[in-house]
Amino acid sequence: MTATELGSTTAPSHGVWADVVGQDAAVAQFRRAASPQGSLAQAWLVTGPPGSGRSTAARAFAATLQCEEGTGCGHCRACRTTLAGTHPDVTVVATDKLSIAKEEVRALVMTAQRSPATGRHRVVIVEDADRMTAGTFNVLLKSIEEPPPSTVWMLCAPSAEDLAPTIRSRCRLVTLSVPSSEVVAELLRRRDGIDQSLAVRAARAAQGHIGLALRYATQEGALAAREESARTLLSLRGAGQAVLAAQALVDRATAEAKEHADLVAAEEKERFLHSAGIEDGRSRPRCAHRCVSSRRMPSVARRDWSATCWTATCWMRTRCCAMC
Repeated sequence: MTATELGSTTAPSHGVWADVVGQDAAVAQFRRAASPQGSLAQAWLVTGPPGSGRSTAARAFAATLQCEEGTGCGHCRACRTTLAGTHPDVTVVATDKLSIAKEEVRALVMTAQRSPATGRHRVVIVEDADRMTAGTFNVLLKSIEEPPPSTVWMLCAPSAEDLAPTIRSRCRLVTLSVPSSEVVAELLRRRDGIDQSLAVRAARAAQGHIGLALRYATQEGALAAREESARTLLSLRGAGQAVLAAQALVDRATAEAKEHADLVAAEEKERFLHSAGIEDGRSRPRCAHRCVSSRRMPSVARRDWSATCWTATCWMRTRCCAMC
């Protein structure tokens, strides 16, 4: 088991690794393992503090393994679909729950046993692997210990101690460091088009947390609220002021959590309407309404759609389409 402890401040500037900033040593280790001359471990443990880019690095490594050129070019179909989360041989598990259930891990183990459909490897990425319980680790252990030849497991956690010793001892360890404010600011400027001065302020306020820095730079009022909170804490002179300031922080956090939940709900609704064939607020076509609401699909081969059916989401028989 090897470990990459430190990352330099120079960000990779091309390919799938362009967004993995401040982690040159870790990137070099991943690239060596993915090269034809490298030794590819089938179980990896990517650790690092929140905001260091654990999941970003894991996805970039998965894209490199699937890359048609074998280098993580970032331009081929395999690279693009992996980074977009649509590659059929790359499974990513992310949860906002307190723990990852045994049933989810059992499903992952079954997925890991399959041969790749289109790529060279079947890659399974588990974000927040530290949320697995002791019983869940036992379900995962056998697949980590003896995976199929083409399967690669990638577990992400804040530290190696967050996982059971039986799991971490069977993984190759890569430890990410906190990226500097300078490289985070450069990432925001290059990737997201943020103004240089705003990017620097956001990166410094986030203290190297890439996700927070992006939020401060793009969400209206977030950076100002962060700076105001810092000034309030520095101005405290007694216990009474501290209690009032704490209550204000709790109220602000509650409002931000509700706003974030509403935003996520709106995004999920938009994705559902898009998959149902509803665009720009228009009504759903009758045939699409029937098909999506009933969730039926004929067992016979698809037939040609009626000339009056203009949606490709209709998989019902010709009779249904004729009713459009």
